[in-house]
Amino acid sequence: MYLGVDYYPEQWPKSRWPEDIRLMKELGVNVVRMAEYGWHLIEPEEGVYDFSLLNEIIDELTENGIKIVLGTPTAVPPAWMVQKYPDILPADRNGRPISFGGRRHYTVNSKVYQRFTEKVVRKLAEKYGHHPDVIGWQIDNEFGHEKSDRSYGNEDRTSFWFWLQNRYGSLEAVNEAWGTAFWGQTYTEWEQIPLPLNVYQQHNPGLLLDFDRFCAAGYTAYSKLQVDLLRETISDHQFITHNFVFNEQAINQRDIAENLDFVSSGNYPAWGSGPEPATPASIAMQHDICRSTKEGKGFWVMEEITGAQGWNHTGYLPRPGQIRLWTYQAIARGAEAILYFRWRSSRFGTEQFSHGILGHDGKPKRKFEEVKETIAALKTFGDEWVASDYIPEVGMYYEVGNAWAWRIQPQSRAFDYKQELLRFYYGAYHLNSATCIVSPKSTLDGLKVVIVPVYFLTDPDFTDKLKKFAAEGGTAVLSYRSGLKEPSNALTELTLPGELAELAGIHVEEFEALQPGQQTRIRGTTGNIKDILSPATVWCDIIKSISADVIGVYRDAYYEGEPAITRNRYGKGVVYYIGTAVEEYFLMRLYKDIFKEAGVGMIELPDDVEMVVRTGTGGKKFLCLLNHSTTASHRLTLPKGHWKDVMTGEIFNGVVRLPSLGSYVLMQ
Repeated sequence: MYLGVDYYPEQWPKSRWPEDIRLMKELGVNVVRMAEYGWHLIEPEEGVYDFSLLNEIIDELTENGIKIVLGTPTAVPPAWMVQKYPDILPADRNGRPISFGGRRHYTVNSKVYQRFTEKVVRKLAEKYGHHPDVIGWQIDNEFGHEKSDRSYGNEDRTSFWFWLQNRYGSLEAVNEAWGTAFWGQTYTEWEQIPLPLNVYQQHNPGLLLDFDRFCAAGYTAYSKLQVDLLRETISDHQFITHNFVFNEQAINQRDIAENLDFVSSGNYPAWGSGPEPATPASIAMQHDICRSTKEGKGFWVMEEITGAQGWNHTGYLPRPGQIRLWTYQAIARGAEAILYFRWRSSRFGTEQFSHGILGHDGKPKRKFEEVKETIAALKTFGDEWVASDYIPEVGMYYEVGNAWAWRIQPQSRAFDYKQELLRFYYGAYHLNSATCIVSPKSTLDGLKVVIVPVYFLTDPDFTDKLKKFAAEGGTAVLSYRSGLKEPSNALTELTLPGELAELAGIHVEEFEALQPGQQTRIRGTTGNIKDILSPATVWCDIIKSISADVIGVYRDAYYEGEPAITRNRYGKGVVYYIGTAVEEYFLMRLYKDIFKEAGVGMIELPDDVEMVVRTGTGGKKFLCLLNHSTTASHRLTLPKGHWKDVMTGEIFNGVVRLPSLGSYVLMQ
């Protein structure tokens, strides 16, 4: 497998390069990514191309057996371009241009910038598209990151009008979809439609959602522009990917991924001034989202954390063993290559305190040794582990349009879309069930349970799939605030949960948004949740059962005794509706009943411990055990059979001791 580093040779004297390469070889590196911020080197002035620095460093690296992933440099247009063509700059919500001086300072809707992109990508492809040691291409870097996903300039406005014309065909259709009769916003000319610049109140939700879709479509088209240019020239052995950031920006990663060979992402469990890393479940969920972007195809971690990260503030330093643990976690959940960020901490610029494998002094120390040991271990068994299959049984719905709709109208200050996803993901994660992320385009074949949290903005195709899934024997789990919105972002005329009402066997009679500090309680009435109490926060749907059994009720509110959780038979399957935000311990108890009935594999381990099982050829099993605790060791009961440590050959039968921040890969 490929194991490497992110390298910025242009930031260091050439006299240092031989020592860097010597240390890379000692580390075990077999690939580097570079040049994603190198446009100023490749085209130092308009129309003048200079590949001398790239040629020199590529020659030195490849002579030492190190392969290359080249970035197209379009994430950072050079200063001369901005000076001469200032209209390529994006604009903020006040319509003011964003200044040169950071990164991602362009709008994808600029025709001028698209032409410059075509030229530089074509030149790079012609130069390196058949180089035997350039194994692939990363187009741009982190599309839309750091609020660069939305631009509000004049060229964006014109492009938005054309996009709306293509989507709707007529102004009448726009007016109907957005309900512009409200507040007298009916449009009679395309040019009357504004960009969502700052207003006293708030723009129409339909306009806001379509603007997000437009911005995402612009990035999809810009990505395809680069991919198509590369494919015209490069050899078949070179891949094309993009290094994604997965959050609620106006980027549709799944649409972009359709044109890529595989997707890549950065893995930064710690960032900035945070005193602790992200929770293990949230890191796992991010990997699941990444792996599911191309429906289960393996991905690359193009930037794996190796040190404290931050710009003006720097917080958590990865503890000894944690780099290896996070590496193993990524591979267990689908990563096929790991590149560590960054090779050496920068002396200059915004990322001076985004620390790398080597510090500012360039000397190998503890982190270097840990990465070296990790790479050596993976070279002994990584290929076989990577080639094994991850077979999910539980799917969780995530669709970026739903995230955009929630960003526009969160309704409660206690609501955070990603946190609510994590709330419903945690139980499956803690039970160590095999999970994946599903979207409207996904097949639900092979899954036993599909969890659909806060399904606010509905998708007719997915709703139909979910009904078919349940009717044929699957188990679906729905939550509060589901079934409200049509794809236009208009509310349904149906009694909530709208098109899901028959599926869930309930009506939502009323609802209450709970703000921070507000809560009521619920009590379970059957199974693992019988007589178990949990705080109920964020939201409360007040439910009337039509055909469903009530398995949880409210307490401590005027709707005390009313249904809070229900279970409904639908065809051959079962549908649960959870009407409020319950605590993780309560939801996990409920999941135990749901998963047991559905036949989902699960094993409960200590809170800090994660287990991922994969299946290789001939039924061979790989078991990855990860102890995320920085202080506690755990004695674990293994699944039945003899398990061999693939590094040491030691055999375990029944029990294994996992030290703090310990990570094992066992084979059966």
